[in-house]
Formats: sequence, C-alpha cells, structure tokens
Amino acid sequence: MIKRTFFIVLFLALGSLNTLGQTSDNAEINVSATVIGSTQNSIELITVNTIQFGNAQPINGQININPINSLNAGFMIAEGNPDAEFRLNYLPDRILNQTNGNGSLTFTYLISGNDEEDQATSELLDLENRNLRFNEEGRYYIWVGGQIDLSNAAPGNYEGDFTIEIDYI
Repeated sequence: MIKRTFFIVLFLALGSLNTLGQTSDNAEINVSATVIGSTQNSIELITVNTIQFGNAQPINGQININPINSLNAGFMIAEGNPDAEFRLNYLPDRILNQTNGNGSLTFTYLISGNDEEDQATSELLDLENRNLRFNEEGRYYIWVGGQIDLSNAAPGNYEGDFTIEIDYI
C-alpha cells in the first residue's frame, strides 16, 4: 500500500463578521496542497476553486456551503493512477483560530466526490472508509463545503489546517 497525505492549509478571511452577508465584504478559504512522500505512484491534488462565502447570508448564526449543489463550494481534482482504488480520509471538525486575538471558530467540513466532473451527481464522502476509484483518465473530482457557526464569533481573521489523506489500496 502506498500512502500519500495532503496537508491543506486554510486561511479564512472573515473581515467584519458583524456585516458578513450584509455588505460587499467577502470571506474565502484558500486551499493549497503538498504531497508528502516519493513521486512514484504519487497523487496530485489540483485546486480549481476555493470555498467562497461571497454574499452568503448567515441563517441562525451559521453559514452553510453544500458541496453537492452550492456554487460557493471549493473544487479540487485528484490525479492518480487510472482506475486505481483509493480511500479518502479527513477530520471534519477543525478549529480556526483568530490571527490577532483569542477567538476561535469551529468549521465542519463536508466533502463530496465523483469520478465525473459533475457536482450535482457527486456523493457526500463521510468517514465510512469505503473504496473510491480514479476514472480511466486517472481523475477524481472533489467539492469542499461545510458549516461555520458565527453566533459567538468576534470580528477578525481566522486560520487553521485541514488535512485530507488519500491512500492507494
């Protein structure tokens, strides 16, 4: 078994949380990936779009980005060996810490995936540890969304780490 781990570093720029969704303030999560390990049988993760909060209106103090049907979801392409099976694991709940203060937020990630580039038919990927498969071109498409609770958040910038682990089987 060859194991590749992707460390995805996130920066959540919330600006003024008091006005998020009410003005033109934007928030976004920037995603980048680094492959740890040798290049033999490697998996590359390409970030096409980052999660965008844009004009998302908090509902009951929460912002929700559905990875299956939201245009604000992040979009990544995993490239590996054609038709190879793999497993994808991640920790859904991550603490984001305020960069210039003592505040923190919990972001609950939701990931959907598909062997076709079709977000609407993608499936939520929970942590049931099931086998997935790259398509015949060696691609698997991933959309990233989630939920963030803003009810107790102080205005400011928040950052944290999110790790996706992809293992060949």
